[in-house]
Amino acid sequence: MSRGAAVRLSYKGGIAEILLDRPEARNALRGEDWLALHDAALNIARSAARAVVIRGAGRNFCAGFDVSEISPSKTDAFAVIDGQVNPALRALRAVPVPVIAAVEGACVGGGFGIAAACDIVLCSQNAKLGSPYSAIGIMCDAGLHTFLRETLGYQRAAYLIFTGKLLGAEEARALGLCADVYPDESFASSVKAFAERLAAGPTMALAMSKRILRHAGDDLAGMEMEAVGQARVFASEDAEAGISAFLAKTKPAFKGR
Repeated sequence: MSRGAAVRLSYKGGIAEILLDRPEARNALRGEDWLALHDAALNIARSAARAVVIRGAGRNFCAGFDVSEISPSKTDAFAVIDGQVNPALRALRAVPVPVIAAVEGACVGGGFGIAAACDIVLCSQNAKLGSPYSAIGIMCDAGLHTFLRETLGYQRAAYLIFTGKLLGAEEARALGLCADVYPDESFASSVKAFAERLAAGPTMALAMSKRILRHAGDDLAGMEMEAVGQARVFASEDAEAGISAFLAKTKPAFKGR
């Protein structure tokens, strides 16, 4: 990456991986790291990747913004959030293919915001998720107000934001904040298998579904987008392969086009 050595991007077998690589700081990100995360997401969006995994080095996902860089009396908070954090989160949301957050250990503050910007959150049993901003006297950000409200409803969102309570992996799953929980010892292999399954899927169909989930404002808009999207998907090689395999009672081999 051109900026921020703490963010590493690699590609293998149709899967792009973003590694947040500051284990000595629980992968807390400095300003330049947020800019590098933004660049990585843009790079992936232009690539042939069919699925994405974002994870942290060591035993933690991400502890958010590195607070050692912040001085309330001197830091321009608007410039930090609007110029560094938000562009990275918007770019992650805009990646057209499925994005998986592989969450171990701490996933808090801006790190929780990164996970929320992904399509699917998978947790190890040792994961801790939350937005403990109030503990250091500042306000929740990183898109978490609307994410938590839409996911949990107003009251539970307010409770988590106001108290800063951290959730264990099973509690997060019960609330809908993560899709699945795996044992710590098999977490890496389970995430790899899940990502490989998505990367081997009908990429255009998954991308169209992601677009609808992200952007359809109501039922009518969703149905209109489904009609347009399905027309495009029907013209794909993967649709031909999938339907032919179904009729022949064989397993399809999707090429992602």
